[in-house]
Amino acid sequence: MKSDFKMISVIILAAGDSKRMGTPKGLLEYYGKPFFSRQIECLIEIGFSKIIVVLGKDNDLYLEKIPELSKCKVALNPDPAKGQFSSIKYGLHKLLESHKSGVFILPLDVPCPIKEVWKQLAFNLNLFEASVLIPQFQGKKGHPVLLSEKFKNYLLSCDLNTRLDHEIHKKIEQGKARIISVNDNNITLNLNTPEDWEAFKVKQWM
Repeated sequence: MKSDFKMISVIILAAGDSKRMGTPKGLLEYYGKPFFSRQIECLIEIGFSKIIVVLGKDNDLYLEKIPELSKCKVALNPDPAKGQFSSIKYGLHKLLESHKSGVFILPLDVPCPIKEVWKQLAFNLNLFEASVLIPQFQGKKGHPVLLSEKFKNYLLSCDLNTRLDHEIHKKIEQGKARIISVNDNNITLNLNTPEDWEAFKVKQWM
């Protein structure tokens, strides 16, 4: 199973205000480095060369503390309170400046999964004419999701009241989504609270 990640992009959503965590999630220390730095490093190690990061109110702090952002294209959401879909649209618009392709969406608070997960999704996007590919671990869906070129362009036409999960659910009902079973429970994680972080940081990640 071969995948050329230089021909596909990933958008990291990092514009949230980390209210439940109480501090910017990306700056939490993971084995001597900010978590955000490790996320970007993992994607580069996997083989991605087109990484778009959407920042919000903590953008100045992240740009100061995360040197790996210099290897990414950065989009700023000036009003992330409008919801996550607004950040997705800013990321998609930034993507259009570089190239056309399918695109992975990964929220910052989902630890980067192993390379095999990305390979399985990319392989199946090429194999099937699906609008979206969704990873699943032991019956639980997660991230990253992989959007087709056509679905990505459709989302750009939607208004800000749209939610990505609702649009994906429509594709599932229409039989235009594909669920891919993977062997990495990281896809199901969502590091939103100090308790989530404490449970995560004691495990082996990448």
